Amino acid sequence: MNKIFNEDCRDTLKRNIQYDYVITSPPDFDELHYHPIKDEKKYYKFLNEVLSELNPTNKSITIVVSNRKYQRKTIRKNVAISNLMIDLGYSLLSEKIWIKTYKIDLYRYSFSYVMSFGKKGFKSKRSNGFMSDVWYHPLALKGTNFFSKDMVKRCIENYTDVGDVVYDCFMGRGTTADACLDLDRKYIGSETKFLLCDLFDKRH
Repeated sequence: MNKIFNEDCRDTLKRNIQYDYVITSPPDFDELHYHPIKDEKKYYKFLNEVLSELNPTNKSITIVVSNRKYQRKTIRKNVAISNLMIDLGYSLLSEKIWIKTYKIDLYRYSFSYVMSFGKKGFKSKRSNGFMSDVWYHPLALKGTNFFSKDMVKRCIENYTDVGDVVYDCFMGRGTTADACLDLDRKYIGSETKFLLCDLFDKRH
């Protein structure tokens, strides 16, 4: 069951895969070679194509997103993604603030939104580690959009049981997979960049 597919997640979602919960962080505009202003419609069209295909048995999806600073303005990706999910029939269950650093950065925000969505029948444990609204988990790598494993583990523990399968459609360095291994969960992931998939394979 534990597998990372080196392919576009839209191709993975065409496979006969089953999973209980989704946690993911969508790529930024630049990673898809999109312009933050001119290509905004293309960017959210891509996200809608992915999000509309997700079908976790637990009826819950967590999306971690950072807003974008661009030309002294803020692109509110969290609002746009919330609207996409609501249009797909999900309700916003919780919204946490994940603080990555207390240092000032003129180009990146120092925090992300950890937004959990659910449809009727979703499962949540309301675990103690999940209940606080502000989380501080510093990133080991400066200037990156990668996950914190401790942040991911809070979410997985709250929305899954031992043995459940977690899917991350933008797996990156494999942090979600690492968290699943720590917590006795199984994982499925998608990642288009071979070097990141290879990096994970070498760690395990």
